[in-house]
Amino acid sequence: MKTILSACFAASLCASSVPSVMAQAFPDRPIKVIVPYGPGGTDVQMRLAAPFMSKELGQPIVVENKAGGGATIGTTLVRNSPADGYTLLFTGTSALSVVPHMKQTQYTMDDFVPIGTLTGTALIVVSRTDAPFKTLAEMIAYARANPGKINMGSSGVGTTTHMIGEALQITAGVTFTHVPHTGMGQVIAAMMNGSADMMIGVPSAFVANIRAGKLLGLATLGNMRSEFLPGAPTAKEVGFEVVEETKFGLLAPKGIPADTQNRLVAALKTAVQSPEFIDKMRSNFVTALYMTPQQFAQALKDEEKYWVGLLNRPELRGLKEK
Repeated sequence: MKTILSACFAASLCASSVPSVMAQAFPDRPIKVIVPYGPGGTDVQMRLAAPFMSKELGQPIVVENKAGGGATIGTTLVRNSPADGYTLLFTGTSALSVVPHMKQTQYTMDDFVPIGTLTGTALIVVSRTDAPFKTLAEMIAYARANPGKINMGSSGVGTTTHMIGEALQITAGVTFTHVPHTGMGQVIAAMMNGSADMMIGVPSAFVANIRAGKLLGLATLGNMRSEFLPGAPTAKEVGFEVVEETKFGLLAPKGIPADTQNRLVAALKTAVQSPEFIDKMRSNFVTALYMTPQQFAQALKDEEKYWVGLLNRPELRGLKEK
């Protein structure tokens, strides 16, 4: 009888431990991270970060570009994926805080759960070297004298690279011609061949070409000068109150189990705060920035409030498709 009771007790212990073991099993296969833009921009940051998170999680991180629709194609793909932690979204804030207010999308911000941010950086204004201006002040003066003649490239309609350009036009009282693309790589090529005159984006996409003399860095849109472009003034120094310090982070589809989310949060935090990660980012002209899920969620809401207010201005109401 004692033997039977002992066996039953042991079996009950094993059974009770199954959920715990299963919860600790994540991840047991590679994790896919979707970047809703073309190659050569946002994805570079995630590709640099992937080995650090892989080390913490014990599984490969596979980064895939799914560009198109102003970030809606890739974002929708993640929204429709199982909420099991194996398909994540890496994006700047605009895909969730701006685009759903401009067009009909299959998602809203509430369809995603923030994991945390990896980087945060002030955007910079860049032009081709043979453009008829060499500084931000000269560019604005040229635009005022030649309305619509400056072609402004972007990585897609509704992206931060597009919307902050609209904000600059409103602030400066000028008009550019918007030329959208599906990724930073395409825009850089457009500036090189002369079909785009200027654009706004993250330093990591441009600094190497600026230092090589292939592009011009006109200004930074941060509150302070960029450590990666110290010779360029802030837009505020030139007289234009335009500030955009974009955060880039990971999100999961809503419904992800709490244990799985916590595992991802812990791995991201450890990776982003490691000295090796910080140095790796800096050497590629990126600033590491960790924000908790709660802080990231608040940043998204703050950005949404700002951009919705901007979209309701008479000058930009035509951008709304819905």
